[in-house]
Amino acid sequence: MTKFLHCILLLALVLSSSIYWCGCQTYGEAAGLGAAVGSVAGAVIGHQSGHALEGAAVGAVLGGLAGLVAHDIKVRQAKSAQQTAAEYNYQASQGEKLLFERAEVLPPTTTPGNMIESTIQYALLGTGSGVQVTESRTLVKGNQVIAELSTSTMTRTDGTWVSSQQFRLPPNLTPGEYSILTRVTTRLSSISGSASFIVN
Repeated sequence: MTKFLHCILLLALVLSSSIYWCGCQTYGEAAGLGAAVGSVAGAVIGHQSGHALEGAAVGAVLGGLAGLVAHDIKVRQAKSAQQTAAEYNYQASQGEKLLFERAEVLPPTTTPGNMIESTIQYALLGTGSGVQVTESRTLVKGNQVIAELSTSTMTRTDGTWVSSQQFRLPPNLTPGEYSILTRVTTRLSSISGSASFIVN
C-alpha cells in the first residue's frame, strides 16, 4: 500500500469515528463542536460559535456527500410529562413507551445549495428520572441511502419532544424526491419517521 493511499484511508477512518453531535435541551442552548468536509482528501475543522439561536455546531456528513453541511440539533419539550401521560392515558404499569407523532422537512420544495430543516416529534413515557435517547438522521433517495447525516445521544425525561436539525444541501445535488429518515432509540424502544422533500 502506498503512503498516499494509507493517509487517505486513515483520514477516512478518523472522519467516520471522530465526528459527533451535541444535543440541546432547548433552542437557546445550541452549542458544540463540529467539522466540515471539503474535498477528497478532506479536513477536520474545529469550530466554536456564540450564535446560540443558529445552532453552534457546523459539521460534516458522516456518509460522504461533499458539500452537505449539518447544523446542531435543536430540541424543545412541547408537552410536559403530565400532559403527555394524560393524552395517551398512560399508566405506570405500562413501563417505557416511545411513540412517534410526526416528521416533516421544510421547505417541502427547494433547490441545491439551500437550507432545509428536518423535524421529528415523539412522546416518551415511563423513564423514571430520564433515559438515554439516540437520534440519527439519514438522507435517502428512493431505496438508496445517500448519506448518514447525524447521530446524537442525550438524556430525555418524560414528555413530548420536538427535535429539529438544519442542513445545507450541496450545490450539485441531483434533482428529484428525497427523504430524511429519523430513528429514535432507547435501550428498550425504537421508532422511526420519514419525511419527503423535492429538489428542483
